[in-house]
Amino acid sequence: MPDHLYRLWRSGLCPELVPAGLYEDRGGRHVLLQTEGLIRVCDYAVFCPDGIEDSFCTLLLMLASAAESFLQLQQWLAEPAYISIYAGDLFYDRERQKTLLVLCEEADPRPFFERFCETCVLLGGSGSLIASRLEEGLRCRVTGEKGTAAFLRNWRAAILRE
Repeated sequence: MPDHLYRLWRSGLCPELVPAGLYEDRGGRHVLLQTEGLIRVCDYAVFCPDGIEDSFCTLLLMLASAAESFLQLQQWLAEPAYISIYAGDLFYDRERQKTLLVLCEEADPRPFFERFCETCVLLGGSGSLIASRLEEGLRCRVTGEKGTAAFLRNWRAAILRE
């Protein structure tokens, strides 16, 4: 990860990042995530029953928030390739109704949408359904973080209206 991103995360100022203790020693850079009170999205997806309306809507909210946080983090000059949206790196703050992200040491140059759909698939059951609906619903358009978040929020709203 570039030095400026390491410094940003270390500062604790960015509200899009999981709080962490960062330090350097002879072995390199070390990150200790401070996840107390946060829900790991991949754990939630494993333990929430597929097809249960409330838990599915919460998962949609978590993923929509992840897409929004990905976009907002770029406002802090974070290069998208260094923003992790891997399933195990997404943490949800229920109090703030916001998904927090982490930065990664190695860049992933793939487009956001491809990475995001892969993450959904890795969540299993409900996540795979979400990925297929995203791909189906947004296949004809070039979409990014805003379009993905809007699609997920609209889907959630439609479920809650029924």
